[in-house]
Amino acid sequence: MQKIGILRGGVSPEYALSLKTGANVQKALHDAGLEAIDMLLDKEGVLHVRGIPTDIEDAKSQVDGVWNALHGNFGEDGQVQSVLDHYGIPYTGSNAEVAELAFNKQSAKEHAKAIGLAVPPSILIIPEGGESVSEVTQKIYKTMAPPWVLKPLVGGGSVNTFFAFTPLELSQFVDESISHAQPFIAEQYIQGREAAVGVIDGFRDQEQYVLPVVEVASPSRGTLTHEKRNGGEEYARLNGGFTVDERDLLSRLAKQLHVHFGAKDFSQSEFIVDNKGKPWFIELDTHPHMTDNSPFLIALEAVGASMQEFVRSVVKGK
Repeated sequence: MQKIGILRGGVSPEYALSLKTGANVQKALHDAGLEAIDMLLDKEGVLHVRGIPTDIEDAKSQVDGVWNALHGNFGEDGQVQSVLDHYGIPYTGSNAEVAELAFNKQSAKEHAKAIGLAVPPSILIIPEGGESVSEVTQKIYKTMAPPWVLKPLVGGGSVNTFFAFTPLELSQFVDESISHAQPFIAEQYIQGREAAVGVIDGFRDQEQYVLPVVEVASPSRGTLTHEKRNGGEEYARLNGGFTVDERDLLSRLAKQLHVHFGAKDFSQSEFIVDNKGKPWFIELDTHPHMTDNSPFLIALEAVGASMQEFVRSVVKGK
């Protein structure tokens, strides 16, 4: 029986989401007839295999491969992939280079622009300690009209992402972003509907299998926060209000992005479709959430696919 370690938890703010993804994957692997071995990386960075603190070199002898269920930094930014590569441990998902490229929002946008996709106008802010909140706010305000989105240069799960609809909110959120002392992007907020489209390699005998379009929404002023993602609230619905033509276009773009980035096993592209039907690239997620209410699992269910079928297909390719 193939032994698959489920690497979950981690040192990022997405710890709780990773636990939920890991639990779903672990159950699916078990139901698929594989031996699922728990590999918990705690918040201090200590790895526990079957509940016992273990270093990665010793863990190698206990598994045939690893399902990387980590989210956020040291999960989908190329770092853990590099560690697993160093020890020769096969793992699911994209390699270190692709993961790092997609995780950096600025480089991901430039990569998407290279194949002709529209991306929201943005400014990269790198706090150096001497800038004032007023200076940064004015720079953003003079460059882009409201509303705005402020998000970390690297990161996922809507962590430390703020939506400013007024100059006062912009100033407040600039202050909050600067306080993290990490580079962030101020981006033009595109009015429209958010779409998520998953792609799976080698699924159901297709080189790239494109899952149905899922609309991502939240009742909180139309913005999806980290708290909403981590809660039990339903925030994704199949097809949503997208037309057939919009869904066809989004599906083609998601497949194109998956191939262009060099993503492996699976990915999820996210877009905003504006009021004129134009899609704007937001990000490519090499490690989409697989929680119960996530777009990826909703789309799998829509095509009659179980998690068991999905994980079996991915592991088969290892």
